[in-house]
Amino acid sequence: MNPSTLRIGSTISGVAFSLGLGLFASWHTEAWIPAVCATLGGALGAWSLARAREGEADDTRKTLSTAWSPEMLAIRRQSLVKEQVELEDTQEFQRSVFEVSAELVGCVEEADARVRFTAALRRYWACTAGDLLVWDKGAWRSLGGESAGPPPELVETVQLPGAAGGDLILDLSAGISGRGALILRNARPQPSILHRSDDERRQVAEILQSQLALSLRRVLLYTQLKDLARVDPLTGTHRRWYGESRLKELLKAGGDIAVILVDIDHFKRVNDTLGHSAGDVVLGGVGRALTGLLRPTDLVCRFGGEEFLVILAGTEATAAQVVAERLRALIAGLNDLPAPVTISLGVASWAQNEPLYDLVARADAAMYQAKHAGRNQVAIALPPASERSQDGTTRRIRSRDGTQPPNSPS
Repeated sequence: MNPSTLRIGSTISGVAFSLGLGLFASWHTEAWIPAVCATLGGALGAWSLARAREGEADDTRKTLSTAWSPEMLAIRRQSLVKEQVELEDTQEFQRSVFEVSAELVGCVEEADARVRFTAALRRYWACTAGDLLVWDKGAWRSLGGESAGPPPELVETVQLPGAAGGDLILDLSAGISGRGALILRNARPQPSILHRSDDERRQVAEILQSQLALSLRRVLLYTQLKDLARVDPLTGTHRRWYGESRLKELLKAGGDIAVILVDIDHFKRVNDTLGHSAGDVVLGGVGRALTGLLRPTDLVCRFGGEEFLVILAGTEATAAQVVAERLRALIAGLNDLPAPVTISLGVASWAQNEPLYDLVARADAAMYQAKHAGRNQVAIALPPASERSQDGTTRRIRSRDGTQPPNSPS
C-alpha cells in the first residue's frame, strides 16, 4: 500500500477516534456543545500537522534527489578541483616570494648586493639592468658598479612600471639610516605574475621591498664593520694587517709592484712642543693627504706610530719614484696643520719571488737613507742581491709573462 494512503487513513482514524471520545464525554455532561467543538478543532489540528509533515518529507526527498544527481556531483567536483588548484597556486606563489629572504641571508658584500638583489626581482620582472643606489655624502652612490641610468625620484614605496614598460623602483630607505633604492630598468612582468592583477603585483613588490630593505641594512652594516676593522680611525688609512694582506695578494698575482715607506720628520718634536692632540691632527692630515693623491687601485696603511706604507699596484720603479716625489711635495705644502710638516720616503720595487718582508725592509732602509741625507726627500732602495749585476747596476724587473706593461704615474 502507498505510504501516503496509510498516512491519510491513520489521520482519518485519529479524527474519528477524537470525535467519538468527545461525544461520549459530552453525553454525560451538560456542556456537550463546547466539547464537540473542541474535539473537532483538535481533530482538524492533528490532520493539518500530518499534512505539513508530509510536505516537509517530500521537500527533503526532492532536495536529496537533486544533490545526489550525477550532474550536480560533477559540477561540485569541478568547483572543488578549481578551488584546490587556486589555493595551491597561491601557496606556491607565496612560498617563492618568501624564499627570497633565505637566499639573501648570505649577501653581505656591497659588490655582490646589486647582482643578488636584481636576481631576486627578476623572478617576477625581466629587465635590461638593475641599479642599487644609496645616498652617501650628498650624492647617490651606486653599489657594485656604475649606474645604468639616472637616479630615481622616490615618491612612493613601490613604483610599478606602466603598461608600456618603464622602471620598477623600490624605495629601500626604511631599512637604513638614509636613502636607498633598487631600480630595474625597462622592467616587464615575467610569466609568474603575467596573469595576476596590478594589486597582486604591487603586493608582491611590497613584500620584496620590505625584505630587500632589511638586506640592504645588513650589507651596509657589514661594510661599516669591515671599515672599523681595517681602517685606522685617526688617519683614515688602512690598518697594517689589511695593507700586508693586500700586498700579499698582489705579490701572488705577479706584475709590477712598488712600495713607498713614509715617515713624518721630527714628529716627536711636534708631540713634545705642541702636545699629543696636535700630533693627532698632524697624523690625520698627513694620512688624508696621502690617500687623496693616490689612485683607487693604490692603498695606504698606517705602518707604525708616524709611518705609512704606500702600495702601488701595476707601477714600476721609475713611476713609483715620481709618485713619491709628488707625495713629498704635497705634504711639505700643507698649511692647515698645527706646524709645518715634511716627510722622508723610501721607494722599493718588487723583484720576482722576493718575500713581502724583504721588499718592505728595503723600502725601510731607503727611507732611513733619506733621513740621514737631511730629511724631506726621496731615496730609492737598492735591488736585492739576486737582481744586481757585477757592475752594481740593476736589471729591469719584468712581469711573469716577460712583458713590461705601461704605467702612468699616479
